Amino acid sequence: MTQEDIRNEKRRSMKFRECSAPPIHDHEATVRWLRDREVIKNLYRRYAYGVDSIDFDLVRTVFHPDCVCVGTAEKGQLDEYLDGMEEALHAWDASMHFVGNQYVEIDGDQGFVESWVVGYHMEADDSPLEHLVLGLRYQDDLVRVGDDWKIIRRETSKQWHTGHFPRPFIGPAPYPRTGRES
Repeated sequence: MTQEDIRNEKRRSMKFRECSAPPIHDHEATVRWLRDREVIKNLYRRYAYGVDSIDFDLVRTVFHPDCVCVGTAEKGQLDEYLDGMEEALHAWDASMHFVGNQYVEIDGDQGFVESWVVGYHMEADDSPLEHLVLGLRYQDDLVRVGDDWKIIRRETSKQWHTGHFPRPFIGPAPYPRTGRES
């Protein structure tokens, strides 16, 4: 498959999924719809802040304990997946994740969110390596938990990158970890 075929396949797989607002005269449903959307969008702000500050107690608050994650380098149950991500983030001097376009679909107590993210991974000033910038797409299934929402399944796909991906290491790379699916 050529690079153009791969690029076209990625673009074909992009989905625009968004649920309509309730009828304008249904104030109760409109307030609930607006609240749900804001609570859901806040998950992604907390996630980005938690990842960039390497506060994985905060990161865990956006996920359901039974969440399965399919990432760019590993996949698995939530705790193992996040442990690997936390280990990997320590290799960078800093990171900043920017959440851009989001498409939110809510159906009762279930939801789907597709988010476009740019992740900046910065090397230390004296590093011989280039900074890494990733264009990512999160496709997340969500469930309502009380008055909150949690991600129950995440699939991350890399859309593009600049810099080395995965990051090169001297000696054995710590990520993806040995014995893990990748």
